[in-house]
Order: sequence, then structure tokens, then C-alpha cells
Amino acid sequence: MRKRSCFTCKSLEEEHRFLETQEAAWLMKETGEKNVDGFMVCMAPLNDEGKQCRNLRTYFKEKPFREPLRLPEPS
Repeated sequence: MRKRSCFTCKSLEEEHRFLETQEAAWLMKETGEKNVDGFMVCMAPLNDEGKQCRNLRTYFKEKPFREPLRLPEPS
């Protein structure tokens, strides 16, 4: 199934926030990056059930990865 992206992934002004400590640790482990301070997560809803987009981007790049990388849902 193809991942849907949302309209706010193209805009920094809407529905994005910087990563929390646990999320940053996950991203460092997933990518091998030593510094993930510039990454943000999209918080726009994808459906009526309230599921959020959670695509990752940097402040300057809408698509910093070859394939979109989505932050896992909190457990």
C-alpha cells in the first residue's frame, strides 16, 4: 500500500513540530545520523480517525530521504 502524504508536508508554517527526545533517539538509530536537531514531524491528520501523517522532514528539505520516512506511532 502506498503511503499517502499530506498537503502540509510542503509547508513549514503548518502542522509540524520538532522531535521529542525519544523520537530523536529512534531517528538516530534508524538513519545512523549523529545529529537530528533539524528534523521535524508532520502532525497533519491523514484520515477521519485522527491518524497523523508523521512524515519526517528537515527545516530546509521537504524530502531529506530517498523514500519518505515516517515516524512510528507512539506506543
